[in-house]
Amino acid sequence: MKYKTIDELGEIRKRPGVAYYHQLYTLLSAALNDGLIAPGDALPSESELMKRFGVSRNTVRRAVGQLEQEKRVVCRRGSGSFARSLPQTEISPAEISEVLHDFEGEHCSSRLLRVQSTTTPAFIRRKDPAFGEKSLLVQRCRSFKDEPFMFSTSYVPDSLAARLTRRNLTRHVVLSALDAAGIRPSSAEETTTAVTADAFTARHLGVELASALVCIHRLVRDEADRPIEHQSHTFRPDRSPLRARVAIERSGGALRWSQAEFPAIPAAL
Repeated sequence: MKYKTIDELGEIRKRPGVAYYHQLYTLLSAALNDGLIAPGDALPSESELMKRFGVSRNTVRRAVGQLEQEKRVVCRRGSGSFARSLPQTEISPAEISEVLHDFEGEHCSSRLLRVQSTTTPAFIRRKDPAFGEKSLLVQRCRSFKDEPFMFSTSYVPDSLAARLTRRNLTRHVVLSALDAAGIRPSSAEETTTAVTADAFTARHLGVELASALVCIHRLVRDEADRPIEHQSHTFRPDRSPLRARVAIERSGGALRWSQAEFPAIPAAL
């Protein structure tokens, strides 16, 4: 093991709405991701984890069981649990770009999950009241090499929804379908944040409920500056690593980071 003591794994504390097993799962997952527990190394024993974190045996088994289900550890009766070599699912910026823009790539796929009329969420209307009270909800899940990595939710103003068909949305992302219908996208306002997985998203991304995810929100406007789509792209951070190549510049005797040469996650339509 690369860690000297079990204390290096972190802490578990009482947190409303976050179960102890999920906290333990998160600590062990981070240790595996960071190489603190290297492939082939044994995880701390059930007794060690119970004593260190003050949790029950069932809590430990549930946390380790989730890692086993994800094929990140192997449990050997009488020997303990061991870190596995992770499958090569990390995606390069070029591969991500292919997955996001090409539904028919060799290893990528997209599954349309929902297309339905709904009430526009309040947070979108706060951004721009012109979006309207009603909108078309479109949700899909993207996979790479049969591994789900992105869950997308789009809202389209009700005034534009009639120009979209389920058939077109099965074959094209919303923005491409709007463009093909003569609605020209021109600009977007984008924010990146962290969110927790709800039950629907967790099921399709293959993660635990309330798992931490990276989310890109984008409000897209047409050439007349009217809102035409709100996108929320939610990523599994373990399958879509955030990366950017940056340079260090000197300005007025001080050092600063320059603009990235390429984005961590290329812009998804």
